[in-house]
Amino acid sequence: MVGGQQSKLNRVPSPQVSRLNNIENCLIDMQTSRDEIMTEIGQILEREKTKLVLQREKSSSSLSLSRYRAEIADQRNALDEDRQRIISLRENIRSRRTALEDAKRRYQTENEYLEESQKILERDRVVLNRVDVNSEALYITSSKLYVRQRELVTDLLTIYPIEPIQSETLSFKILGVSLPNSVFTGCNEELVGTALGFTCHLIQMLSYYLGVPLKFPMTPMSSRSLIHDPISPLSIPRQFPLYSKGVDRFRFEWAVFLLNKNIEQLMNSQGLVVADLRHTLPNLKYFILSMATSTSPSQASHLRKFIPHNCTLPHTTNNSIQNIQNNSNDNSLSCS
Repeated sequence: MVGGQQSKLNRVPSPQVSRLNNIENCLIDMQTSRDEIMTEIGQILEREKTKLVLQREKSSSSLSLSRYRAEIADQRNALDEDRQRIISLRENIRSRRTALEDAKRRYQTENEYLEESQKILERDRVVLNRVDVNSEALYITSSKLYVRQRELVTDLLTIYPIEPIQSETLSFKILGVSLPNSVFTGCNEELVGTALGFTCHLIQMLSYYLGVPLKFPMTPMSSRSLIHDPISPLSIPRQFPLYSKGVDRFRFEWAVFLLNKNIEQLMNSQGLVVADLRHTLPNLKYFILSMATSTSPSQASHLRKFIPHNCTLPHTTNNSIQNIQNNSNDNSLSCS
C-alpha cells in the first residue's frame, strides 16, 4: 500500500507535495501542541484540584453557616419569648401567692369570727330556751289584749254610732249629726263643728285604746275642738280649729285635713288602705268595722306599711298654703 501511495505521489507535481508535507507537519505540530496543552491542563487541574475542593467546601460551609445563623436567631427569639413568658408566669404566681396569703388571713379571721358567733349562738340558745318558757304566756296576753281592744272599739261605735244617710251617697252622720266629706259649702257651721268634735273625741279614744300616738295631737272640746300641727313648716300659730264659725277658712280646712291624716295613721297602723282621704266618716266607719270583725291578734300591726293613695285638698286651701309657706313640700299638701 505504501508503494501505491508513493506511486501516486510520484504522479503529483512537486509543489503540491511540498504543500501537503507542510500541512502534515503543521498538523503534527498542532497535535503535539494540543497534547502538551492537555498535559499542562491536566497538571494544572491536578495542582488546583485541592483548592477547588476547598472552595466547594467553603461555599457549602457558608450556606450551612447562614442557615445555622438563621436558626440561631430564631432560637434566640423563641428563647426571649420563653423568658418573657417565664417572667409573666412568675408575676402571676407571685400575685396568686399574695392572694392565697390574703385568703388564708381572711379565713383565719372568719374562722375566729365563726367560733365567736357559735359561742354567742350557744349563749343565745340558752337565753331563748329561757324566753320560750314565757313566750306562750306573752302570746296569750297579747291575744287577750287584742280581744279587749276589739271590745273597746265596738263600745266606741256604740257610743258614737256612725250611720249612713239614705238620701246621699257616701254621706254619714255621727251621733245623729251629719258630717260632709271635706266640702262644707252651704252647711250649718254649728252642726259641722259638733260633728267634728264628736269625730275628734272618737279618734282620740281609738288612739288611746290602740296605743297609736297621733302625729297631730287633738284637744276634743265638742263643737270647739282643736288640732295641733307640729310638723308642717308654717309661720302662723300651729293650733287649728275644727270649727268654721268666726275663724279663717284656710285654718278650718287645714284642721279637717289634719284630722283626716290622723284617721289615715290609725288605718295604716292596722294595715288598712285609705281609698280617699277626704271621706272622714266613711274611712272611720270602715276602720272600726274592720277592727270589730277581725279575729286575728294585731301582732301583724307591727309590720306596718304605708300604702299611697290619691287625696287632695280644696283649691282655696292649697292657694292659702302656698301664700303662707315659703319652703313647703308638695307631699305635705297632697298625697299621690
